[in-house]
Amino acid sequence: MKLPYLLLALIFAVLSSGCSFTVNAAPTPEIMPRLDPSPTPSNSTLPLTCQLTDLNVYVNEMDGYCFAYPERFTLGEQPSDKPDVRGPAIGSSAEPVFATFSVDVTPAAADKTLREQADVFLRNFSVVDPATFTWTEVQLGSEAGLMAEPVPVQLSWRIIFVQHRGQLYRLSYWPVDVPEARADLDELAQTTLGSFAFIK
Repeated sequence: MKLPYLLLALIFAVLSSGCSFTVNAAPTPEIMPRLDPSPTPSNSTLPLTCQLTDLNVYVNEMDGYCFAYPERFTLGEQPSDKPDVRGPAIGSSAEPVFATFSVDVTPAAADKTLREQADVFLRNFSVVDPATFTWTEVQLGSEAGLMAEPVPVQLSWRIIFVQHRGQLYRLSYWPVDVPEARADLDELAQTTLGSFAFIK
C-alpha cells in the first residue's frame, strides 16, 4: 500500500523541482536568419517579411516587389532601378570577387511556359545548353519558380525565374563556383529568398 504513495511522492518531487523531459528530434533548418518585424500596429502596407528592423530592405514599387538583405551588404542601383546587392570584397587581388544579387523584370511571354521563357534567356546568356543545368522548383513569394544552376558565363550563376501578373522576374546570384564566396552567397540567398514578396 505504501508503494503507490511513494511513487506519487517521487513524481510530485520531480515535477515541482522544475525538471523537464525533452524528446530529441532532428533540427529544423531555418529558411533564413532571424527577422525582426516592425512593432505593431504598423502603418506600413508592405508584407511582414519586408517590415524589418534588423536587416536592410529594398522596395521597388514600380515593379512590385521587396526583399531584405544583410546589413553588411551594400546596395547600388543600375539603370532602370535594377537593384545590385553586393557583399564585401573577397580576397586582396586587384579585381576581387563580390557575392552579388540582382533582380531583372521584363514583360512575360503569354504564349510560353515559364521553362520555355527561361530556356530562351539562358540560350542567349550562356553557350551551354540549358538542359544540362540543374533545375529546381522553388517558392518565391506567392509564386512557384524555377532555379537553374550553375550557369557558366566567366564564373557561374544561379538564376531563379518566376512569373507574376504578366511580368517575368529573374533573380541572379553570382558567383556560385568560388569556394571563398560561398558563405557570403549562401547568406545573401537565404535572406533575399526568405523575405522576397510581391507588393501591390
